[in-house]
Amino acid sequence: MKIRVGNLVQRYGTANPFQLADGLDLKIIHVPLPDHIRGMLARVLRRKYIILNDNLSYIGQKITICHEIGHSQLHNGYGYYLHADKAYYIPSRREREANEYAVHLLSYSSDIDAAQVIQFLNDEQPNPHEVKRTLGQLIDV
Repeated sequence: MKIRVGNLVQRYGTANPFQLADGLDLKIIHVPLPDHIRGMLARVLRRKYIILNDNLSYIGQKITICHEIGHSQLHNGYGYYLHADKAYYIPSRREREANEYAVHLLSYSSDIDAAQVIQFLNDEQPNPHEVKRTLGQLIDV
């Protein structure tokens, strides 16, 4: 996983998730979403969109974009599972992989110990609120 992230950063010459999303042709759209939904990756007519909760802080946006880039690169562009009347997080292998991808990507632009955070994510399988809180504490603004 670390090598894949390194290759992406090298290919685009940046670890900035906003610039990477633009380079990967992932349009970022800010919309009002329920507080428990940080964002999601959507495919519409072969185009990929990162839909972000417009209430997220800068750090929250950065973490969520890294996570959704992980989905786009690892899972053929599919992100959160959708239910007929709501989007919700399911702690699954795909979510853990997207979290791990996000941690590696964030480690290029932040002073965090990726191995420590990955251990936390793999052992505890936290919900997305815990992921945001934990990563937010570790990232330098």
